[in-house]
Amino acid sequence: MAVARASTLGNVLLATTVLATSATVTVEPRTLTEEEWNQVRPLFKLVEEVAAGKPAASDVRLAWHGYFLNAEAGVVFVPFTLSIEHGEFTSYPVAMYLRVVKRGAPAPAPGPRDALAQYPFEDAAIFERPRDGRMSRGFTAPPGEYDVYVGLTEKATAEGTRPRTVVLKQEVTVPDLQSDFTVSSIFVVDKIEIDPGNRRLNFEEQLDEPYVWWGTRLTPALRTTFGRGDKLSVTFLVYNVAASSDDKPDVEVQYDFQRRAGTAETFFIRTRPELFNAHTLKRAFSVAAGDLIIAGQEMPLQRFRDGDYRLVITVTDKASGKSLTRDVPFTVRGS
Repeated sequence: MAVARASTLGNVLLATTVLATSATVTVEPRTLTEEEWNQVRPLFKLVEEVAAGKPAASDVRLAWHGYFLNAEAGVVFVPFTLSIEHGEFTSYPVAMYLRVVKRGAPAPAPGPRDALAQYPFEDAAIFERPRDGRMSRGFTAPPGEYDVYVGLTEKATAEGTRPRTVVLKQEVTVPDLQSDFTVSSIFVVDKIEIDPGNRRLNFEEQLDEPYVWWGTRLTPALRTTFGRGDKLSVTFLVYNVAASSDDKPDVEVQYDFQRRAGTAETFFIRTRPELFNAHTLKRAFSVAAGDLIIAGQEMPLQRFRDGDYRLVITVTDKASGKSLTRDVPFTVRGS
């Protein structure tokens, strides 16, 4: 459960086929209980102290994994996952306070701490014990440079005991995904699950489940090393493509695998390109209506020898003549 700053987010669609966006969704805040607010409130001061330069509480060491997806109303949706690298929380639930600050902006005047509306984005949430050791959330922000502060504290177990607490400061550059031909973050995933109910989330639910879109749930791979028995699975969205005369795109996605040895690289393998055009898309697909291309590739790694590799993804919009590349470095080691 959470209380989030009011904003809007365009529906982000992710599946194994090309899907379309539709109407925006609006935050429907849920109110934390007084007990939950009492667990959150100490994090306000701790985050403010870290923002002022004081060393952060670090009873638990966290790693940040963030991604970028285009949204409506001029903002980008930033789903993120915190994975525990060292230590652990021993008492649940864990309270989270999230503050997104425009880098270099002056601090706003103090306000009532039960109202989260002072910064580009603020959020408070309560987490029960995660089954996979991950805590995932999301926020929206316009393109720009931000400092993101995430404070976490566990539930106190006895009077006078100090709960384990951590404040993470993460610099985040939110890209412009609306002005020109581009792509979302490249998601390397461990698993994609399809919900036959195709449930549409409101904005508050989207923050709770940042990797669920229109009934499809991603589990991001928070690692870069894979065994030969694994598959490297990637997926991403293509934005702002040009339309041919039939209101269809003409996009080609090429996947090249390079083997790395120090600073040198050699070509290893290339897959058959993905084509998104009038011959491969459904008749109802419309660039003008805002339909999206979802690209992806799954590569079994049994033929890869131990070593370092780089997947080079080249996306070409043949209708406009524009092209871009994205890299996915990874390592294969063992079976």
